[in-house]
Amino acid sequence: MAKNILQRALSSVPNDGFTRAKKLADLAIKTNTDSSGSPTPRGYELALSYLQPFVDSSTGTEAIDSQRLIASYGNSLDKLSQKKKDQSETVAAFKLQELDSFFTSADGDVGSFRNPVSLIDATSESLDNLVLGVINAIDEKNSLGDSTDQLNGYLNDLNKRADMMRDLRNKSQSGELTGKMLDGYGYYVDTNPLDGSIRSAALLPAGLAPEDLTKGYRRLEATVNIGGALMPVYAPTTQDSMGEYTAKVGDATWSGSGSGALQSKNAVKSKNLFAEGGFDISDQSMFPVRKTALDRGSFGRGFLGKDKDGNPVESVFYRGTDNKLYSVDQATVDNFKKDPILKRKLDGYVSQFSPSETKELSREALPITEERLGKERRVAGFQLQAEEASAEADRAEGAGFFSNLKEGFKSVVSGIGNPLQKTINVKQSSFFQNKNVPNKPDEFATGGTPENIVESGKQFFRKT
Repeated sequence: MAKNILQRALSSVPNDGFTRAKKLADLAIKTNTDSSGSPTPRGYELALSYLQPFVDSSTGTEAIDSQRLIASYGNSLDKLSQKKKDQSETVAAFKLQELDSFFTSADGDVGSFRNPVSLIDATSESLDNLVLGVINAIDEKNSLGDSTDQLNGYLNDLNKRADMMRDLRNKSQSGELTGKMLDGYGYYVDTNPLDGSIRSAALLPAGLAPEDLTKGYRRLEATVNIGGALMPVYAPTTQDSMGEYTAKVGDATWSGSGSGALQSKNAVKSKNLFAEGGFDISDQSMFPVRKTALDRGSFGRGFLGKDKDGNPVESVFYRGTDNKLYSVDQATVDNFKKDPILKRKLDGYVSQFSPSETKELSREALPITEERLGKERRVAGFQLQAEEASAEADRAEGAGFFSNLKEGFKSVVSGIGNPLQKTINVKQSSFFQNKNVPNKPDEFATGGTPENIVESGKQFFRKT
């Protein structure tokens, strides 16, 4: 449509250079708009490029007119950039609110993360309220004639999640879930995969969760019962050098190396978590809540603040071997990834904190120094050497076992190779026949000594 308008307009543009440039600049602004009909920066940038050649013109008032238009368009571009930044900040604020509405560590009777049904209600209500907030922001921007492109894009994604959670809530309240498998959703239990302690939980649409919110989680061979329906359970994992993933909830363990659900492995106290529909973490004594904290040598992340364009900024934290908490910028993250041990940690599960939790951590965090960075890499290097040495020892032990096994097969096969000789030489023996006397060497089959054999050979050849 915009292309047709441009073509019709150009057909009536005068051949005069400056007049043509002004007309093109005006068309550029009108034909470069976003989905809400507001001008985009590109339109003003094109307009400025058309007028720039006439700034120093000596023909009539072309120079003054072009400078006036360039100043006007420049101011409009600056205002548009500021409005775009304001809209980005508005979207960022809504995204941070949404992240806070999902994972909850509330441990009371109402809205507790231990009760998936109450978690459905609380999450759905929060998302519905957030949708109304975004709609109000769009109406306000429209009344001012501002762009709402980014807000509409975010509202589209948010609506999908809110619709799915609202549908789940309605069916749960009306008893329509019985006998169903809710694969489109997931009960995400945030645990420390090293010791199985619990931080929080969320109930999310499995394929529509906000970006990076569920990074590092894997589906478990476990389901939770929600009104007679079964919902899959997800938990954070660690990955070892052999590529095997491991997840823990309490003392229950799941593991696997493929892309499917991790298989149940062992448990002493919480075996019920493996039973179909039996995943239940309501026992606070068996599954205590772990406070917002990071173990030594581990990473955490969460969104806090905005960049220059108003987008949410992800903060990364690291608990050093000195037990101090450090804030880590992207350059330091890249430096950490040069170390195999630290890279594996960063690429694997990293604790995801809510914006409110991230704010608490940022108060404690210190900027990391080059000296501390070097020490952490050296410690990680020692860990890698220990792992490699352990793997080499296991390999050597395994090789020794198979080597002995091979020799055993060789001796068996050699015996089978000449069954007649084996039958002749084998002597029956038992414990009672053993008189603790050293075994005598077997006699030669000819009954003579080696010297007699040689002499007999000489005599044979002489006769011949």
